Amino acid sequence: MAHELRFHRSIPDDLVEAIDYYEQISPTLADAFRANVDRRLDDIVETPELFPFDLQPVRFAKIEKFPYLIFFTVKPGFIAILAIVHGASDPEKWRSRI
Repeated sequence: MAHELRFHRSIPDDLVEAIDYYEQISPTLADAFRANVDRRLDDIVETPELFPFDLQPVRFAKIEKFPYLIFFTVKPGFIAILAIVHGASDPEKWRSRI
């Protein structure tokens, strides 16, 4: 069952930070990052229950080929995307978004 995605207001900042980093290395790498984020978001929409919990009720999905994670919660009728951050970043950076 597909769910609607709702993004935390900080998600654009999360993505700009990551994309800018990869853009400095290679525009092709930045495009690959964007595409992998989109694919993982599609996976989350289709089957959110397949992803493990970080701390309940927050689940996470690793972005393929990149050291980034998408943190999200499943709510009645929608999925709240809380953060898209580097896997080594301080969790306090996004936990206040719950």
